[in-house]
Amino acid sequence: MSRNRGNGSAVSTAIGFLIANALLFGGLYGVYTLWFRHYQQYQQSQSWESVPCIVTKITVEEMPLKNNSHLYTPTVEYTYQRNGQEFSSDRFWFGAKGTSEKHTAAQAAAAFQPHGRYECLVSPSIPQDAVLVRKLNPAAGSTIRNYSIATGIGAIMWLGHLIGFMMKRMGGPATMSEKNLKLAMANGTCPVESGEPDEPLVIQAAESRVAVAIGLWIAGIVWTGIVSLVAFGMMQNKVGLTMVIVSVFLLIGIALLVFAFYATLQIFNPSPILACSQRDLYPGSEFELSWMFRGDAKKIKHLEIILEGIEKVSYRQGTSTRTEVKPFFRQMVIDSLSPDSIAQGFELVSIPAATMHSFKSTNNSFTWQIRVLGKIAFWPDIRDRFEIVLLAPKPDGLDG
Repeated sequence: MSRNRGNGSAVSTAIGFLIANALLFGGLYGVYTLWFRHYQQYQQSQSWESVPCIVTKITVEEMPLKNNSHLYTPTVEYTYQRNGQEFSSDRFWFGAKGTSEKHTAAQAAAAFQPHGRYECLVSPSIPQDAVLVRKLNPAAGSTIRNYSIATGIGAIMWLGHLIGFMMKRMGGPATMSEKNLKLAMANGTCPVESGEPDEPLVIQAAESRVAVAIGLWIAGIVWTGIVSLVAFGMMQNKVGLTMVIVSVFLLIGIALLVFAFYATLQIFNPSPILACSQRDLYPGSEFELSWMFRGDAKKIKHLEIILEGIEKVSYRQGTSTRTEVKPFFRQMVIDSLSPDSIAQGFELVSIPAATMHSFKSTNNSFTWQIRVLGKIAFWPDIRDRFEIVLLAPKPDGLDG
């Protein structure tokens, strides 16, 4: 049975990789062939020469597609003289000839009249290479957006498989918890020995540093990439006011990339290991909290460990939903500048009996967490969060 499950897992992983590759490389190929290559030609046309031309034919061709839609192509044929020789062309703009919007094609063709005299752009090195309107096909924007989304999804799937592979190599969260427990037991500050009935609880970080950094990189790259494509399209169409709005969105993408870089540096910080002397915690509990670090704790110049109770309330205000988050309990466990007490130690923690236990519902929640804040000189600080569960009070007369 286990062998069958292993084979099924391998097959699903292989299929996932195939889908990720198809989306990623198919999206990249579409972006290159349908936008980047034509955008390069558009940029090169800035040095093309303006040449008089005569329009000989104007039509809007309609072609039915399989999905009950139509492709409309503004066909404008024109002739021009170059070096004493006559040439003809029907190239209207850069990119695909057609568009799915009939109004766009009709409006583009209506700007010209048969036998009218206009200016076309001709390549100085290749006289046969000419264009009537120096702009990209307006339909390129939506097409590029779809291919960009496909590329982003493929990249996310690729990174997901990569993270899964790395987690398997590292042994996964369960193995990491066992490693932390062994390290905590080897530390003299750990209050209870392994194997005891009330073996200490080693708390796991609520967020993985690696996952946070990867998530920010994905969000920043995908966001900035899509916004950049939109910005390029607007630049070539000279859309002024909208470009200001797009610039604001572009700054958001840049900020995401800065945060991603900051989070990547945080991965290399010393990692705190926290252990509670009791596995079951209630309002009124008193327990010892011990700490140590995996990595060089000497880098930490100032350490704060804070126990907090957080209340989160969601309520409707008109047609919108608002959420308020505020602490209802806060206790400083340690605030130290001493290298010895920073590297390892333990403190007695008391939770008031008249306080709220952990609780979650649709509209509100009460959660408990321990925040570890470590200041490191000339480097991103340690900011890790550990969630604990505070059980509901025991009924009177019941023990354990």
